[in-house]
Amino acid sequence: MITLGVASNLALTFVPDVVPDRAAEIVVYCMTAVVIVVAPLWVYRELVESSRRLEEERRRMRGIEAAGSDFGREADTYAVWGAAEQSVLCFGVGLTGVSKDVERIAEAAGRGVQVDLVMVDPRWLRERSALSGVMDDFYDEVEFVARVERAHEALIALSERLAAEGAAGLVRVHTYRSWPQHSATIADPWAEEPKGYVEFHVFRRRRDWVRIVASGFDGPRIDRPVVANILHEIDRLVGYHLAPA
Repeated sequence: MITLGVASNLALTFVPDVVPDRAAEIVVYCMTAVVIVVAPLWVYRELVESSRRLEEERRRMRGIEAAGSDFGREADTYAVWGAAEQSVLCFGVGLTGVSKDVERIAEAAGRGVQVDLVMVDPRWLRERSALSGVMDDFYDEVEFVARVERAHEALIALSERLAAEGAAGLVRVHTYRSWPQHSATIADPWAEEPKGYVEFHVFRRRRDWVRIVASGFDGPRIDRPVVANILHEIDRLVGYHLAPA
């Protein structure tokens, strides 16, 4: 439309005898009005579209598909276990929720899926009285530490049970001595396109979720997919490279 308006005005300017003068004057006014009105709208639309594409690219580079807050996505994280083809990485503070459903882990291992469970060292946690204030922000301290201990025992027992059943090494329990601000459940984290969820423990008794779908993008460090940053963080927490541990 803009091109037509400009072309019409130019044609009427340089070839004035094409149409009668009065008609030409009306055409010029109309086309000029169209250009004045439409051009800014077109420019605005292009700016909005460009901004949208840039945001999509930023999300793609970081492997983020969607984000939400104030609600959990337990059903979706459970689906991650069923979707895994090679491995599942379950990383958190106490893994107290996961430990209540060990048969889900056993089912994944039964399909030959490697399961890595990464949680805080419960003995270290009980010794860290300085963390009381942090734990009070999210949990009841005494009960929480006890729940972490029970979760660790249940996961270790599951690993030993599966080993006795001929699935040794498919469920590995790793511990670290720190207090991370998020947790994650990721299917096939070392594959080209891992998928999963990250939960950020930012606000008091509130869960913020980010769905991650990493594309294997290999760019500057600040643009690494979320999965790559999580794997790097976990390696530092446990003190060794997790994948071939």
